[in-house]
Amino acid sequence: MTLLQIQRKVKALPRSERLALSAYLKHLSRAESDSNKRSLDAAAGRMAKGEKVTRAQLQRLHKSLRAAGV
Repeated sequence: MTLLQIQRKVKALPRSERLALSAYLKHLSRAESDSNKRSLDAAAGRMAKGEKVTRAQLQRLHKSLRAAGV
């Protein structure tokens, strides 16, 4: 499939599907970036040193973010 064919197919999608596709493409771009890889490596290093979040802490954070509408 050519880029032009893909563009035409995307243009024909409903807005909600174009937004989902846009988010997916942004995700792919970020996931493959060097800065994301460095960030993941740094987080893994902190976890290996014992810096972790308990399930209870995560649940409290989730609840507060949900209450804030995030």
